[in-house]
Amino acid sequence: MKMRWFPILLRLALVLWPLPSRAAVINVGPSDNYSKIEGAKAGDEVIIAPGQYAFRVYLTHQAPPGNPISIHAQDPANPPVWDFGTNLVDNAPGDYTAGDKARGAWQFSGAQGYNISGIVFRHCRNKAVDCSGIRYYETTTNLYIKNCLFESNDVGITGGTQDSQAVIEFCEFNANGNTKAPSSAPTHNIYIYGGYLAMRYCYLHDSVQGQNFHIRCRQSTLEYNWFARAANYEGDLMSDDDFGNAYDTPPYSQTMIFRGNVIVQNNNPGNHSQVIALYNDEEISNLTMTLNATYNSFVGTYGTSQFVHVSNADGTSMSATLSDNILSGTTVPYYIEDTTNGAVVGNNNWLPAGANPGSLQLSLQSASPGFVDPRPSVEDYHLAPGSVCLGHADWVVGGVGREYYYNELTNRLWRPRFSSYDIGAFESTSTGAPVGPYDPTPPPPLKIASVQGGHCAISWPLYAQDFQLEQSSAIAPPTWTPTTAVVVTNPNNVGVVLPASATVGFFRLTQ
Repeated sequence: MKMRWFPILLRLALVLWPLPSRAAVINVGPSDNYSKIEGAKAGDEVIIAPGQYAFRVYLTHQAPPGNPISIHAQDPANPPVWDFGTNLVDNAPGDYTAGDKARGAWQFSGAQGYNISGIVFRHCRNKAVDCSGIRYYETTTNLYIKNCLFESNDVGITGGTQDSQAVIEFCEFNANGNTKAPSSAPTHNIYIYGGYLAMRYCYLHDSVQGQNFHIRCRQSTLEYNWFARAANYEGDLMSDDDFGNAYDTPPYSQTMIFRGNVIVQNNNPGNHSQVIALYNDEEISNLTMTLNATYNSFVGTYGTSQFVHVSNADGTSMSATLSDNILSGTTVPYYIEDTTNGAVVGNNNWLPAGANPGSLQLSLQSASPGFVDPRPSVEDYHLAPGSVCLGHADWVVGGVGREYYYNELTNRLWRPRFSSYDIGAFESTSTGAPVGPYDPTPPPPLKIASVQGGHCAISWPLYAQDFQLEQSSAIAPPTWTPTTAVVVTNPNNVGVVLPASATVGFFRLTQ
């Protein structure tokens, strides 16, 4: 059959952040106070000079997604530092005077559309031992936090209420937590109470008291991060604080996607029985909790820590899917307390020889996963030639398209993962420069090829799975609409197949 070619736009029109119209540029220096920052409105750009700052900031304005309030470092290489030293945040200047004024150095209350980048938050502590660098609540939405350092605070970031929503990228959380807090209310590197959260390309390590991540969100996505040496255990999904009040009605559900992460266990964790836990500690009735963990690399040290602990002795409905993970350093991939109301499924994981895979199917088991150099001084958990994990992933699981770059020394970066054949957080064939917080996403090319039957295949890379294919019948002027073709993900790309009878058209990718 004669092949019919379609005109295709091989390069895409890409807009990662709609370019807002700036209403004002506000410069802030060490001699200023909170008023300039708090006064910024939609479209304003707040530029903060290098130096040390020690006042509280309370932000409440609302900006639409296309015209955010931008607050950022004048020089990311020499960032401004909110450092309260030995002074408690309770005693720091600020115009917010309510009883919770010291819950965070920066607080977002009912705010919308803030972009924050390049700020250091250090020594944020209060009398109640629950102060964070940033706290957001009262349904704060469209909060974007990038390239910030949270270090030696009671908590790095906390908050999240009702339908609040935040995205955290390229940030470091180091040594947050406070041993003065009671064990019944421990402190963590991050503690999110509810709402919706996405965290990517971050480096969370060495929590002082509790976990590296303590999450109560309705929906959370933690992907392409590096978690290391939590003081207690690595992290959890626990019941949302908002469930059970007048704001919500049952049934309730919580879901965590945990994808493409590296987890390095503490040599002597306070709780060595588990790594990630699901737990309905608020005893919420009619609740379902779900964890989907794929393409992660876990480097255990204790030997018998449960990678996933389904802690549902109270009968809460819980489930976990574990696929394409490397679970080294433990012989216990999961544990379920109540198997009547809990389940773990999954396939194509690497487990040590002698581990019990239980319900996990098609597990690979050997003496070693074949890391390049797992020594603590090197921490190269990429796969060496000859690794049994090469080419053995179940790519139908899907979702993975990027990977963390590279270890704890070269950190808070990502690079495209151009295929999904290998088990674990790293693909052996990944190449290319890493992407940092101020780099644009590499423009994903559109490719066209003829396929059997005279049809036309259009494809683009896995790292652009969140892009949308649009089409137009004319190029001048174009009228772009989402394509109606079925989008399919395979191990190498994302794409559609257009029949030979399709109308001639032009195509582009947008985000």
